[in-house]
Amino acid sequence: MTDQDIKNSISEKALEYGTPSEYSELFDNLPGEFQRRFKESSSERNFGLPIVKYGHPNGNWIIIGTKELAWKNDKLNFLPINLINRISVPDQERMRAIEIQPNRMIRKYEYEILRINTLHGDHYDIWLNKVTEYYGFWHMMIRYFRLIREC
Repeated sequence: MTDQDIKNSISEKALEYGTPSEYSELFDNLPGEFQRRFKESSSERNFGLPIVKYGHPNGNWIIIGTKELAWKNDKLNFLPINLINRISVPDQERMRAIEIQPNRMIRKYEYEILRINTLHGDHYDIWLNKVTEYYGFWHMMIRYFRLIREC
């Protein structure tokens, strides 16, 4: 599967899961200056094609690429997607959601931090806007993992 095939498939799924929204956008629709700066920052990497950007009200964001993820918390970070073992909700995020929302049936809509676990045992916490972007990102990654298994 080519990078363009992956980009087309993930973009289609992103549109299905609410992109664009207040905090998400297809990379090709982002302002030209942001695209230029990001491409300069990732030029030394094997990032592939940037597909979709998910943000959070605190200014943090994550971009799914065809070969890597890039996220900005305090600094810009990169992780090859093929090193991801699983994604999960951190325990502290579950506890925070319990405090905010006592109704367990809707508690998951309070999640804002997602943990990316690697094959090497490392983990990285990323911020995503509640509900739409959080679950949109989760489903984009599920689609991505299915696509690479098919190759």
